Amino acid sequence: MPYTQNDPTFSEVDSANLESVRDEVVWNEFFVGYPFLDELRRSGVADPYLGGAGMTEPILYARPDGSAIDPAQTITLKRQQITDKLKFYEKGYQSNFPYSDWDIAPNGQGVINAGPSRIFDLYSIFVTGCVQTINTMLEMDSFRHGQNISATVSDDRHKASNGLDEALNNGIDPSLYGNVYKSYGEQLRNGAIGKAINVTPWYAGQPNYGTVAAPATSNPGQIDFDTLIQLSSQCEIWGGKPKLGITNVFGFKAIAKALFAYYRDVEHTNHDIRWDAFTFNGTTFFKDPLAPSAVAQYYIPINGSSGASGNTLLKDGVGSNTATVAFTTPQFFNASNAPVNFSPTNSQLPSNSIIQPSEAVYFLDPSTFKLRTTDKEEWNFGTRKTQQWNNPSMNAIFVKLATNLYCCQPNKNAYAFGFHA
Repeated sequence: MPYTQNDPTFSEVDSANLESVRDEVVWNEFFVGYPFLDELRRSGVADPYLGGAGMTEPILYARPDGSAIDPAQTITLKRQQITDKLKFYEKGYQSNFPYSDWDIAPNGQGVINAGPSRIFDLYSIFVTGCVQTINTMLEMDSFRHGQNISATVSDDRHKASNGLDEALNNGIDPSLYGNVYKSYGEQLRNGAIGKAINVTPWYAGQPNYGTVAAPATSNPGQIDFDTLIQLSSQCEIWGGKPKLGITNVFGFKAIAKALFAYYRDVEHTNHDIRWDAFTFNGTTFFKDPLAPSAVAQYYIPINGSSGASGNTLLKDGVGSNTATVAFTTPQFFNASNAPVNFSPTNSQLPSNSIIQPSEAVYFLDPSTFKLRTTDKEEWNFGTRKTQQWNNPSMNAIFVKLATNLYCCQPNKNAYAFGFHA
């Protein structure tokens, strides 16, 4: 129906009264926070990047020769390499907005957005939005990967930080995003360094296997006490101290429900159901709305399922998100190269099965991570103003960050996926 303007345009009530507005208050209806990175920072993982062609982390991956002997026995000496390194690179992030200083400008110097008629400082809102955009991208990227596309990696994310999906892998099992990472930190898994940087994921879904010609379907399972103990044990067998647990809000719900079944308050008093976090076997779990999930997309705008599009979507550094989607597992083989129904790594992943990763939970040792943000002010949430040379009022602001998040000892961490909310 065509628009028909009222005549007169405003009623006498509208024209006789000002609107009630609370000055300098803008309600955030979009950004949701970044608990994972906040908790890592509080754990002291920040290690400023001072410059250089890359960032290397030396690793010990093997032992010198040794054996039981007889007295005076002649030993054949053999020196083998036992150390190497992981190598990572600084990754760049930016957020920007163009503006006309006729409309807005720093310190209220725009012609329009100024003076007593200004409700809020629109320029400051844009700058704050840029900072929150970068933090959101980095938070989401911390659950994904930073590698090029390959035969076993389906998406190109080489510009993004080297997140958990590639760190917590063993080069055999697919991750919850369906990728197999044959290397980490430019170091080949299952080669000369063996299993030194391997992490075996734990699949909590249905164990239905199929064939290449007729894949089976495995639906999400239920998180339980045994799965949580399994993950804690995987960390501890390498000497890890998984003090930090991260899962999506809906994964948190599932875990809380599972653990509550083991809880009995015999006095039936003071039932506090506000669980901002809880501790299991020394691991304190926090809920992160941006952590991997199949359900969160229906409640926050991370893809089209929420009805959002364009800049009303929360995006990671490559324009994607952390929603989990179904994928098909490969045919697994044993040490004799014979096909088997389940992964030989004890991950519980079935061969040739369409699985829904659904929710995920991470057991993390914060001391094994590094957040390498540059110490250079210009690239540490610094702002840069550029001007359009042939326009008297047009400018652009860039907010920039150089950083990377990676893990120096992946094997002291663990995670599970494939359970429903």
